[in-house]
Amino acid sequence: SVLGELNLTNEILIYGLLGFNLGVEIGQLAIVLVLMPPAFLLRRTAFYRRVVLQGGSLLIFAIAIIWLLERLFDLKIFG
Repeated sequence: SVLGELNLTNEILIYGLLGFNLGVEIGQLAIVLVLMPPAFLLRRTAFYRRVVLQGGSLLIFAIAIIWLLERLFDLKIFG
């Protein structure tokens, strides 16, 4: 929607969207490539089960609830 407000031509808009999406995907891939080796090495430890799996799941749940509340009630909890 932000790019649409700039009144760009369709060709430039397509390149902008494509570039943005590729950048997001490359960033996600970089994060996975950095975090997978240590996660693989720690996967059988109590630390991994307790902190990474349980803590990570709770963190994701909390973020999802916050985003849901922000969108449902048009709130600005963070940001």
